[in-house]
Amino acid sequence: MILSVHATFGAAAASLVPTHPVTAFVIGFASHLVLDMIPHRDYDLISLEPDPTKKLRLAQDINRKLKLTRDITLVSFDALVGICLAFILFFNPIHPFIFLLGAVGSMLPDFLTFLYLIIKHHSLSLFFKFHTRLHSRKEPKLGQVLGVTLQFFTIGVLIAIMFGAKYFLLN
Repeated sequence: MILSVHATFGAAAASLVPTHPVTAFVIGFASHLVLDMIPHRDYDLISLEPDPTKKLRLAQDINRKLKLTRDITLVSFDALVGICLAFILFFNPIHPFIFLLGAVGSMLPDFLTFLYLIIKHHSLSLFFKFHTRLHSRKEPKLGQVLGVTLQFFTIGVLIAIMFGAKYFLLN
């Protein structure tokens, strides 16, 4: 799932426990892992693709930096959209930071994975393997636009079910 979908759902889940900040963060983190099990289509990160051409070393380094800049910009924009959606939909003035804890917790697994793929540090390898295994093995054969649109539709349905269940249990 893309970050904005994770952030929105993480904030929704965290809003169920507005007086428990640590629980809100943990629920956001756990929601990420559960959502990743749903078959989905993400956008491509081109900095992680191998360069098929045998260019000069300097040209490869410049090309990789440009691709990495593009990917960091895309991921940052996606995260910002997610935090804005989370704020708009789930901000609670009585507990103003709960939505943010859920949103950040839900985006953290992808940040750690992206960080591992860039720096390949051994301290992140165990989490990377765990996170990768949880991902759905079935990636739908969809274009990126339709794939992302379906993610937002899926998250809308899940949030409606979650709040419907909460309403049903409270009444």
